[in-house]
Amino acid sequence: MKNSSQNRVFGIYCSLSAGILWGIVPVYIYIIDVEDPYEVVAHRSIWSAALLFLICWIGGQLGSICALVKTQGNFYKFFLTAGLLLLNWGIYVYSVQTAQVVAAAFGYFIYPLCTVMLSIIFLRETLDWWAGVAIGLVCFGVIAKAMMLMEIPWVSLALAGTFSLYAVLRKGIGFEPIQGLFVETMLVLPFALTFLIWMAMDGQVLFFGGGVTNVFLAIFAGVITVVPLIFFHKGNRLLSLTMASLLFYSNPTAQLLLGVVAFSEQFLVTDLISFGLIWIGIAVYFMTRRRVARQMNTGS
Repeated sequence: MKNSSQNRVFGIYCSLSAGILWGIVPVYIYIIDVEDPYEVVAHRSIWSAALLFLICWIGGQLGSICALVKTQGNFYKFFLTAGLLLLNWGIYVYSVQTAQVVAAAFGYFIYPLCTVMLSIIFLRETLDWWAGVAIGLVCFGVIAKAMMLMEIPWVSLALAGTFSLYAVLRKGIGFEPIQGLFVETMLVLPFALTFLIWMAMDGQVLFFGGGVTNVFLAIFAGVITVVPLIFFHKGNRLLSLTMASLLFYSNPTAQLLLGVVAFSEQFLVTDLISFGLIWIGIAVYFMTRRRVARQMNTGS
């Protein structure tokens, strides 16, 4: 029982950390300010693969990973998750580069709700009454945010859809986060290398225009990609997807705080309403977990 409680606490830390770290990624994308957003995706893929190879090689995990991918079913599953991850990266970078940051942020408002729905359908997770109330409050918060936008851009739906499918499929596979990420990045690696080779043959300067600083920033793309993804998958493994998805609202919250504090963006009434409802919903969910656990133990 103690280990289960410790795992849950650690899972909460991991899910919160993933959301917060992703919430500050737009700063990195703004700093590099590249003309071709897909060069960012290519560097994220290449340097993530390099970093994960190093981690797995030092940890002596390469042999077990080879055995993992020899299973044909696993290979096809990872090929699908790698494709979804690559697509999600591309859409996100495109949205930031084309000044659709608000639409991208809204996609991550929708993502937890999509993930909860898919986890119920495909993973047979269930919602107790209090969890249903919490999800309802979050839904109202998302609706309030949507009313401010007056529309739901395709970017928002595409980001939410690809990432929620990715999360559900990866939880279904059930392998260690680092090993799974290494397989995915190795599957994406040939496409990333092909893209950079094409850029070089086209006469474009690689590494975001060249220079020592830009080379460092390109390599750093692997770090800002791998670290939050490890936290993300670790949290998803230790928690239900419903709980992990609600904690993912640390992502748009971090983006909001960053925008207000660092970039002097306005904090509107609709922001107060939407975030207020969302965090009240999350508070209701976590405050009622012990009660629900007691009811399950007593069979009432």
